[in-house]
Amino acid sequence: MESLLIQSPEAVASGLDSKVSGLLGARLHHDYPVIEHGEGVFLYDSKGKEYLDGSSGAIVANIGHGVDIIGSVAQQQISRVAYTYRTQFSNSCAKTLAEKILAKSGDKASAFFLSSGSEANEAALRLALQYWREHGRPTKQRVLSRRISYHGNTLGALSLSSDVRRRELGGLAICEPLVAPCYCYRCPFGKQPGSCQIDCADDLERAIRTIGAEQIAAFFVEPIIGATGGAVVPHWGYFAKVREICDRYDILLIADEVITGLGRTGKWFGLHHWGVASDITVLGKGLNGGYTPLSAVLLSRSVTDALADGSGAVSIGNTHSGNPLSAAICNAVLDYVDGHDLVERAANMGPHLAAALRRLLQKYSIIGDVRGMGMLWAVELVQSRGSKEPFPAGCKLTDKIIQLAFENGLILYPCRGLVHEDEGDAFLIAPPLIISEEEIEILIDRLDTCLSRLMDWLVRNSHIKGPKYAALVE
Repeated sequence: MESLLIQSPEAVASGLDSKVSGLLGARLHHDYPVIEHGEGVFLYDSKGKEYLDGSSGAIVANIGHGVDIIGSVAQQQISRVAYTYRTQFSNSCAKTLAEKILAKSGDKASAFFLSSGSEANEAALRLALQYWREHGRPTKQRVLSRRISYHGNTLGALSLSSDVRRRELGGLAICEPLVAPCYCYRCPFGKQPGSCQIDCADDLERAIRTIGAEQIAAFFVEPIIGATGGAVVPHWGYFAKVREICDRYDILLIADEVITGLGRTGKWFGLHHWGVASDITVLGKGLNGGYTPLSAVLLSRSVTDALADGSGAVSIGNTHSGNPLSAAICNAVLDYVDGHDLVERAANMGPHLAAALRRLLQKYSIIGDVRGMGMLWAVELVQSRGSKEPFPAGCKLTDKIIQLAFENGLILYPCRGLVHEDEGDAFLIAPPLIISEEEIEILIDRLDTCLSRLMDWLVRNSHIKGPKYAALVE
């Protein structure tokens, strides 16, 4: 082991070329462009290259980049007070933010703020366990989730997720996702549209009976499967049936709305599309728009009352929970969404984006499915539309299309492992809610170029046979 001696700045600098040093990126040997500024749906790097942010970063930048009013609000709040600790003070910014979100939810009674979606999902997990302890039912300690899901990168949230790549890197997982996903394109039960009795919801009941309802605290679910499944929209009767099953077996329904919450799908909350209420809802990305780290856990009246009538305390939270600076910024973000009718805009612009993506489906035979809602869409890639056969994992097709898009000034979000946990390729298209029809056409034009280059690459590497646009073997 090397001696841990303090080195001079000159000595550290001399080692930068030979070793990985300084700021670590997601890939240690990758040279990332340096972003200088953003404006609307575009980002610009230090060399002047323009990127259309087709995924809002990680489905975060809902109101776009460089919104001046957000900076003004942040500056004003910094000049007053930026930080207070949650066990010492409350603050008006956090109180106002809670009131706004609860009003938009229509069915929640209380809110608690954290810093990230992962942290908020961890907190929701712990609150579910506390809820049953307050009710004198401490055996209810298991939490169910689905086999295609992603709930965060902390240990507890990761254990609820079925993202194999992240789970392997994360180490020990405390539970396994056991419930079938509502994935109509690749129905886990081999059903065809029209013959389905929502078997995927029945699979929740199967898992409950297998484990025993007396052990199960909650069912964790994304209204629309995002980062792992690629904008998988559920059967229209799915959530009504899930809600009924949870009620019948005394199990809390926890909605992970980190991606779908606060406008992304064309409703303020994803579950609003199906008229179903959760017991606990988790918010993140859209809450802050990328302008500050802040997330939230929203509790129903029954959960709030159980905590108030029991111990009267919650053990969740971290150093920056509900800090006034972040709360002030998020108030400004929500005011911007409201003031510019961005939720309605997402609903209205969704069909334009969908129609444009379906034009590409008609052009490129490797596109198996286009699906989504509002400003959350995905394209799934297959070898054969007829068989829906995925490309081999070794092909790394998702990585290739993300790379080609980036080179062509388009940012997409990768989705991997849709099939057999290590195969299946898709990518998300989720631009800022402010995107115009003209900018959608720029996005589609750049994506068209990328798909053409991808087809050429597949032919050159013998992953498919030419001619370039011919239908694959059906």
